[in-house]
This record gives sequence, structure tokens and C-alpha cells, in this order.
Amino acid sequence: MAKKKTKVAESEYHCRECKHSYDYHELNYKGEPFLCKCPFEKYSKFLDSDCCKRFEKRQGV
Repeated sequence: MAKKKTKVAESEYHCRECKHSYDYHELNYKGEPFLCKCPFEKYSKFLDSDCCKRFEKRQGV
């Protein structure tokens, strides 16, 4: 019998709204950035990925 996929709970916020994200880079075909850097991560993160446990909401967003 096939296993059913369970939905992963998506966060209300994304890296885009975090005050720690900076240096938006790698533009998509529309000219919008889709990667950012985070001081807590070794590699760049997607702006639309779910937020981490160190998330702090950016002022004005």
C-alpha cells in the first residue's frame, strides 16, 4: 500500500521579512532578486524559504 505524503507546516514568514537577511542577489528573469545572505548560514538562502528559529521581523514590512 502506498504511503500518503504529509504536508509540511509552512511558516507564516519567510527569509524576505527577516531583519538578518542582507545582500539580495541572483536575479530571476523578471529582474527580481531571489537569494539572500544570512549571518547564521554558510550558504545563501532563498528569499521565499521558510524562516528559521533566529527569525526577527524587519521593521516596516
